[in-house]
Amino acid sequence: MLAVLNLTGECHSLSYDALTAHTAIVFTRYMLLALEQHRNEDQRTLGELFFFLVDEMADITFSHSLCILMEAMMASLHDILKLSNEQIAAFTADFEKRLPKYLQKALHPAAVSA
Repeated sequence: MLAVLNLTGECHSLSYDALTAHTAIVFTRYMLLALEQHRNEDQRTLGELFFFLVDEMADITFSHSLCILMEAMMASLHDILKLSNEQIAAFTADFEKRLPKYLQKALHPAAVSA
């Protein structure tokens, strides 16, 4: 165990304080290595949780997210600015016309595939 932790080869001091400090540093190194080994070998780590969350997030597509944002913006226009449905439709049509083509396609995927 002493050879693995390198307690005998690094410190050549005869001072008790220096030897105590060296031992503390070596044990800290051991704890960090043990923690890293645990993270790499244990399937219940945060890395595994990250991949589960990524799989769940794949259910929300870019076009769906963009539609949610557009609906929220139209609801705000209606509630805050008190715009009528016709004004909101005119605003939305003008807004969508000004978007780049890839965003227009994302907002209306059915029209593109038809």
